[in-house]
Amino acid sequence: MENLLKLCLFLLCLETALSVQCVLCRTYTNGECLNGNDTCITRPDERCMFRRIVYASESYTMETAEMGCTPYCTNDTIFDRLKLFTYCCNSEDFCNGINLPIITA
Repeated sequence: MENLLKLCLFLLCLETALSVQCVLCRTYTNGECLNGNDTCITRPDERCMFRRIVYASESYTMETAEMGCTPYCTNDTIFDRLKLFTYCCNSEDFCNGINLPIITA
């Protein structure tokens, strides 16, 4: 029984060590998070995600954004009338912060 308890404690510590804290904001617009600032902690199959939607203009003025933890995240850039930039990371805590620059290729 003692060995089982040690194993559970080890697995809990391992999961905590591999987790990353992310910024959580379902709707960011006009310089603020509409639901208030929050955080989430990734599970083993999740990453931090940051999605920006901007006007299709040369100034890249931010229209809206969303941030959080998600298992479904791919780095991509989609151009249409609006430009959609998605950034995924799990390198460090809060790697999906609002102050990240938009990188276009």
